[in-house]
Amino acid sequence: MLTVQPLTLEEIVSWYRSKQRLLANSSVSLARIRERTDHLPAAAADFDAANAIGRIDGWVSGAFDFHVLRASDGKDAFWRHADVATVDQLEGTYAEFLRTMQNPDEPATSY
Repeated sequence: MLTVQPLTLEEIVSWYRSKQRLLANSSVSLARIRERTDHLPAAAADFDAANAIGRIDGWVSGAFDFHVLRASDGKDAFWRHADVATVDQLEGTYAEFLRTMQNPDEPATSY
């Protein structure tokens, strides 16, 4: 039986690429986008900043994990899980992710 997923791999990658363009000339960069098509298709985006590294994993099921590690000690600075039907629903979590990438030593608004 074929399960219909709310998102396509192309939608997820396109959303990542839109963020990559918006980050041009900022303190955060999107370093790499990787796609996986086996089992449950997914794409990951790796982000770099002076004091943090981050990753967003997104699956066609609409599940997304946002993760930021502080460069100074390798500890979690931010982690969120979101279940969405459209990539537009990720904007609030992405804004928190980006703030933490820029200032990983400041506590996140909620953990």
